[in-house]
Order: sequence, then C-alpha cells, then structure tokens
Amino acid sequence: MKPKLKSKVEARIWNKSLAKDEYTQRRLTFGMWAGKMIKEVPISYIKWGILNFKDGAWAEMFARELQRREPKYRKLKA
Repeated sequence: MKPKLKSKVEARIWNKSLAKDEYTQRRLTFGMWAGKMIKEVPISYIKWGILNFKDGAWAEMFARELQRREPKYRKLKA
C-alpha cells in the first residue's frame, strides 16, 4: 500500500475510535496533511478549511480548533 493511502486508511480507523467531542485528536483524511491530527496542522490550513468546508463536521472542527488556538475568535458570552 502506498504511504499516502496507508496514512488515510489509518486516519479513518483512528477517527472512528474517537468520541465526537474529541476533535483535537481527529486525524485529517484528505489533503497534504492527511494522517496528521487537527492540533498539528498549521493555522493557515485551519483557516483555509473553515473557508472551503462551508457545511459539515470538518468545518465545525476547524472552527473549534481556531477558537482553541486564538481566543480572539471565541464568541462573547452575553
């Protein structure tokens, strides 16, 4: 199996074993960062993901990771 394909397969197996709220431990299953955890991906890629994944779980996980890394993006509580 090619290394990139093997990385994607391992990432999908890893993701299935996690609870939904453990988004920082999620591994990307696409792109140049396939196989890496969301918390290991550069912030520029996180921002790219938010802009390009309009709907779905990945957009939400990327947005939560951006808020975790940069508190200025957190919602203000009323």
